[in-house]
Amino acid sequence: MRGESGRENYKGSIFGKLIGSYVAFTLIAIIITLASLFLFLTFSDGGIIFQNFPGLNLKEDGSIEHLEEISNLGGWVEVLDKDFQVTKVYGEKQTKSKSYTPEELISITAFSEDGQTKNFGRDALVTVHNTAQNKGETNYHMFWQKREGGYYLIFYPRDAFSIVYNMNVDRAVVSNVTGGQLLAVFFLLVLDVFGVSFYISRKIKRPLDSLILGMKRVESGEEQVELSMHTEREFVEIGEAFNRMTEQLHMQKAENEKMGKSRQKMLLELSHDIKTPVSTIKSCACALEEGMVPKEELSRYYHTIALKAERVNTLSEDLFTMLKMESADYQPKLKILNLAELTRRICGEYYGEIAEAGFDFEIEIPKEPVNVLGDEILLARVIGNLLTNAKRYNEKGKEIKITLMEGEGVTLKVEDDGEEIARDVQDTMFHAFVRGERDRNSRGGTGLGLAIAKAVMEKHNGGIVYRRKGGRNVFELYLLSIN
Repeated sequence: MRGESGRENYKGSIFGKLIGSYVAFTLIAIIITLASLFLFLTFSDGGIIFQNFPGLNLKEDGSIEHLEEISNLGGWVEVLDKDFQVTKVYGEKQTKSKSYTPEELISITAFSEDGQTKNFGRDALVTVHNTAQNKGETNYHMFWQKREGGYYLIFYPRDAFSIVYNMNVDRAVVSNVTGGQLLAVFFLLVLDVFGVSFYISRKIKRPLDSLILGMKRVESGEEQVELSMHTEREFVEIGEAFNRMTEQLHMQKAENEKMGKSRQKMLLELSHDIKTPVSTIKSCACALEEGMVPKEELSRYYHTIALKAERVNTLSEDLFTMLKMESADYQPKLKILNLAELTRRICGEYYGEIAEAGFDFEIEIPKEPVNVLGDEILLARVIGNLLTNAKRYNEKGKEIKITLMEGEGVTLKVEDDGEEIARDVQDTMFHAFVRGERDRNSRGGTGLGLAIAKAVMEKHNGGIVYRRKGGRNVFELYLLSIN
């Protein structure tokens, strides 16, 4: 159904998708970079880090080569017997261990006979207290090398790795990292960029294409175009707004067609209503001009011409007022006025002709002011029109009543005890030129009075309704109170 919220079509937010895609791209790029760095370090000749650390070599005299360099880095060398007991220490030992287990040695990175490291991924960290400073903890890397009758253990502080790596990286010799490997890394990064771009493009371009296609269909004149979006929240909301727009355009077009037919009907009615009095005026004028009217009939002819001219004048004034009320640019001259006083004055003006027509005129108007914001001339015209209709169309009744009351708003009622207005007329009585067929010729109404009344009340943010209540015709006006 059109106008539904469409929340079941939501697939998250496009903003969230963009952020998620960016995060995914970043993570993938980081993973590729780290993996490349790992491969770079792994397949370098001996490893960059360990290239910078001296291995363990024995001189011909049995002394340890590079011992001074090991000590300068804060390390030391331990000599183990075949039972893994510490028998001798070169340098300043920072740990308390006097022996080791085979399991501990298995997990430690081993030096080969040429002093280079192997088993890179299996080095163990031994955490010990720094006895020289008595605070914090110092991590050491242990490396072992087999000797005749036992083992050598070399200890390096972990901090020395960072220092040597950062300060002496120019000493690293990389021989196995080829251009092909670098090209592969570059290809993976490019693939990542294209993959994320394709994903985002797919999530954004498809709903945009659907929206553009819908706009082109509307542009080509197709009506009630409806989009069905099953995507992110923003596009679903755009689709719903588009559907509301096309529905409103359809309703507006239907309303314009209805108004066009109404205006056409109004012009036909107007031409008919003007034609009759104008024809009468023309006939009387011709008869007078040709001297065909006896002297005793002259006054009657002149009176007929005056009545028909007044009829045309009233019709033109009503039509002008109606067109003015329908204009969106026209605004009534609103001011604070006492509706009780205005109603009382209008009742005084109409009292004589209502009483002369044989009706009992009952008036209920409060003595206190009933203030509203309104155009005095327009409101006076509406009230006068309702009183005129009550007198003109009440053939069998004898009562006309007007009541003004104030509650949450202001209500003015005009009632009569005449026959009920025909059902077919009730539905359209507030349209222009709506009258019963027998009213057209016998009562002389223009058929614009109630249409004008409705338009005037709408300009005042009020309203007018008709009810058949208690055997009486009741017209009720509603206005906002400012008391």
